[in-house]
Amino acid sequence: MKHQNFIRQQAFRFRRFSRYGYAAFRSMHRVVNIGRLAIHVADHQLKKSAVVLALAVPVVAGSAFAQDDDVLDEHLLPTIDITAPLLPEQGSPDAIQVIPQSQLQGLAVSSIGELLEQLPGVDLRARGGNDVQSDLTLRGSTFDQVLVLLNGVNLADPQTGHHNLDIPIDLSLVDRVEVLPPSALLRYGLTSLCGAVNIVTKAPSANHPSLSLSAGSFGQMHVVGALPFAVGSWHLFSAASHHRSQGYQPNTDYRFSNLWLQAQRADSLGQWLLQLGTQVKDFGSQAFYSSTYPHQFESTRTLMAAATRQQKINTWDLEATLCARLHTDRFELFRSQYVEPPSWYGGHNYHFSNSLGLRVRLSRLWVAGRSTLGAEVRHEGILSNVLGDSIGSPLPVIFDDGDHYYTLGKSRLTSNLFAHHSVFLGPVSITAALLGSHNTLRGFNHGYSLSVRSPLGRWLRLDCSVGRSMRMPTFTDLYYHSVNQVSNPALLPEVGYTAEANLHYHRRHFLAEGTVYARHGVHIIDWIRLPESDVWHSMNHTQVDAWGSLLRASYKADGLLRRINVSYSYCSVAQTADGYVSSYALDYLRHKCDASVVLSPVDNLRVKMLADFQWREGQYSDAAGLLHHYNPVALLNAEVEYQLRSITFFVEGDNLLNRTYCDYGGVTQPGISCLAGIRYSR
Repeated sequence: MKHQNFIRQQAFRFRRFSRYGYAAFRSMHRVVNIGRLAIHVADHQLKKSAVVLALAVPVVAGSAFAQDDDVLDEHLLPTIDITAPLLPEQGSPDAIQVIPQSQLQGLAVSSIGELLEQLPGVDLRARGGNDVQSDLTLRGSTFDQVLVLLNGVNLADPQTGHHNLDIPIDLSLVDRVEVLPPSALLRYGLTSLCGAVNIVTKAPSANHPSLSLSAGSFGQMHVVGALPFAVGSWHLFSAASHHRSQGYQPNTDYRFSNLWLQAQRADSLGQWLLQLGTQVKDFGSQAFYSSTYPHQFESTRTLMAAATRQQKINTWDLEATLCARLHTDRFELFRSQYVEPPSWYGGHNYHFSNSLGLRVRLSRLWVAGRSTLGAEVRHEGILSNVLGDSIGSPLPVIFDDGDHYYTLGKSRLTSNLFAHHSVFLGPVSITAALLGSHNTLRGFNHGYSLSVRSPLGRWLRLDCSVGRSMRMPTFTDLYYHSVNQVSNPALLPEVGYTAEANLHYHRRHFLAEGTVYARHGVHIIDWIRLPESDVWHSMNHTQVDAWGSLLRASYKADGLLRRINVSYSYCSVAQTADGYVSSYALDYLRHKCDASVVLSPVDNLRVKMLADFQWREGQYSDAAGLLHHYNPVALLNAEVEYQLRSITFFVEGDNLLNRTYCDYGGVTQPGISCLAGIRYSR
């Protein structure tokens, strides 16, 4: 049994088997509930099909909900959920794309950040190597306008979106990645101006003991281990990792560690899913935030926990999630081992952000379609010596040996009520969603969406949607002050109006899809400055509009060529810049093209190659204050792996063309680098 994360799938219910009972389960990719079986059919199938026998053995773990009737030749069985890789609810056109594990394994990537960068329309603006710190943007957005979800749990940091990718897992734990538009998030009580990326981990029961050791350029060393186990009726999975590097240039060294524990348990009424993860990270941040004072350093600590309950109550499906996230950040503008702080420097910045949320959804399928009602309450707060208002009595800084205190703080409570209804008119489905939101600092707001899915043939379908979404300013947007940054506590929430259409074709081993979209943004938040000034101000742009297209295709084969993936994305952004230099909102990828191929020259040998072309709009200033435009860049990565039973030997190479380029500002990315290692998986 495979667990479900984030989106509850609609269940199909069989009252009897046909003569080919197993075929339906392989082709439908949906939850299948086996209710009743006629005794003679069950006996016949159990004798005939080993697949059906495998399904019949564990049914005692399910829940019985079939109604009694007067049919004599039937035997009542408990329910078992057979869950395929997670897809949206039946008829929902909301998922832009789902990248399964089979496709992820064919990419020459070594971190979650590198993986996300290969998704069409996704822009990962890296500051350091190996996921040290990156900003995730989607379709010409800013990094604060995109949510990052882990198994459906919102990891948004109320301090700043720079920390949204502080995720306590490694690439080896990822089962699939889902890219979701704002219309999908409204259906789950979440709001985001431009959408979300949901990272789904493997189920505890689907994992195996594993250990990976690797080392490479710039003093890189990586150790990753995982162990599944069981305690009573609970399936658990634990993982730990440690990564370190001396850095590809001065003050780009890093070290960070992850711990992860996931537990799942099914009972007679439903199932539990528990998650607990922590991360400890320290890294040199050379010119990450300022080219004027480049010798910076940052230390972060992350703790996240979540508990999800799914069960059926009469004719209703219940899903409830309680989650919490704690994050500490120490930022040093002057790293002592590189430079002596000037006399005017007031000390490091200390932040402790926290979020606590509860989301409840009730869904019911009835004659008029599927109806869902839900509510979410989310508390966000921060303690700091830089952000917020005075808290009166100072509080000692967490994880600090010195005599430092939080003197400022702020909190807010957001309450969301949401509902959506889906109507199925034959093969066509129409979904309408509405969300009302109240924030204690900014009052009432709302979002809505209308989505339509229509098949255009056996292999082709069309999805269309329109909607309104919004985003609250972060505490950094509202309160951050420094020698060259001035915040604005009166910032308004961002509002976006989005329309998109997606054409999807999938037949056998070939998949292709194309998307066109347009977004009208109002009160967009950005840090901007005049060309002759070095002081940045946070403000609401009057208007920022974006439109573009996404194309992707993949083909899976046998023999020498195992898989090929090609994608292209185009984006154009128009804004009222008024002569300002933008830090984020006016920098975006206009053109992005990716191509990956997996070759198998001989048995057990895999060669993966990945080519990436990026053309970024915008400009940045160097340490002397001179403006530079981003240059187009072509990158090439490769990986070779050889599997010998349970052991895999691998060699990875990044930026093999040794290009010099920047994803953000004047922060130069690593040149050519190599990593070699060994991986064991039983």
